[in-house]
Amino acid sequence: MQFSVLASSSKGNATVISSGITHILVDTGISALRIRKGLQECGLTGKQLAAILFTHEHTDHVCGLGQLAKKEDLSIYCTRYMGQELRPIAPHARYTYLEPGSPVQIGDITVTAFCVSHDATDPVGYIFESNNKKLGYITDTGKIPNGLTELLQGVDALYLESNYDPSMLRNSGRPLYLIERIASHFGHLSNEQAGDFVRSIAHNGLQHLVLAHLSQDCNTPAIASAAMRKVLDELKLPTVLHCAPAATRLPWLSIN
Repeated sequence: MQFSVLASSSKGNATVISSGITHILVDTGISALRIRKGLQECGLTGKQLAAILFTHEHTDHVCGLGQLAKKEDLSIYCTRYMGQELRPIAPHARYTYLEPGSPVQIGDITVTAFCVSHDATDPVGYIFESNNKKLGYITDTGKIPNGLTELLQGVDALYLESNYDPSMLRNSGRPLYLIERIASHFGHLSNEQAGDFVRSIAHNGLQHLVLAHLSQDCNTPAIASAAMRKVLDELKLPTVLHCAPAATRLPWLSIN
């Protein structure tokens, strides 16, 4: 199994996951043009996608869907309530509704959705399993829900939100209500919270850790990476650390 992040930030998110046989897109939070370009860089086309999965309906995760749906025959997987938000955008797509905790098979990839804590309609993260390898995918959550640590024990790779640096957020000049919303249990994970979660699931088999959904105003790749590097060094993990870029593609990462 391998995965490539097409874009990740507070302004747009999309990731491709592939077994080599089955190809899945997670979120369409960048323009359809950028998605097609990113797929092309991955050696793929939209017609080769077995499914598009969504984490939630916020603009930075769905904005390219409408244009994609005009030219592609889309198979969308999401929770039922999320589907009510997406159907007006892509009314002719085929919808499969996911129940958190219940695995579904998409080609040779097993997908399990799980609940997260965000101010959206029924938001979820995912576990992808293929060829005895497992990828955890967590974005847009203000806290780690009960049971998630146990659920993600033993993942071989992890895509994890590391959205903000608390000091930068406090001094960002943003309205107080927005600061409080981001730092709440229905907002986003800070660099420190992301580090605490990694501590809770740490094991020597964690091959790749991708820090994702960095705020472009309240975080930097250098600050987020330094905070997580401290955790990995403390735990003496061999994990390769990556920071997903906002404007360019993170090349394929192979899970061996």
